Amino acid sequence: MEICAVDVSRSFVENALLLNPNKTEAVVFGTRKRLPQLHMSSGTDVSGTRIDFTESIKLLGVVLDASLTFEKHVLDVVRGRHFHIRALRHIRPLLTLDAAKTFAVAIVSSRLDYCNSLLQGTSAANLNRLQRVQNVLARVVAQAPWSVSSTDIRRDFSLAPNQTTDCL
Repeated sequence: MEICAVDVSRSFVENALLLNPNKTEAVVFGTRKRLPQLHMSSGTDVSGTRIDFTESIKLLGVVLDASLTFEKHVLDVVRGRHFHIRALRHIRPLLTLDAAKTFAVAIVSSRLDYCNSLLQGTSAANLNRLQRVQNVLARVVAQAPWSVSSTDIRRDFSLAPNQTTDCL
């Protein structure tokens, strides 16, 4: 791994780029069964600086954990979206339905959809967490009680003739 780090450092120098070892992170990807068998306690050397291996890294807004389960990523997305849904719930009575849909798509659904192709093959638990966020969002936008089916609400939104988006 250190040979690769030397090659990367050399490539940076050749292209007049700077590599900041203080901002460099390293993670080893593998299966849950294989990772404990690897000796990773010592980290790796990057430009003369020792970099310890981490459990996960955030790259372009996606949290990649060592076994690529995406559990930390889904947790991060769910937490962030619930924050915005709570904010929408507070201002929802002041918004028209179209404005609420626009807010919901712009602030919540767009983040749910960001890099979702990476979730191919993820666990059903992760997908259920993301689905629950969509269900809560649909109820908040529709100002519907919890007793109303979120599936029916989302279906009604997708059939609405004046709808500007179909992301809910």
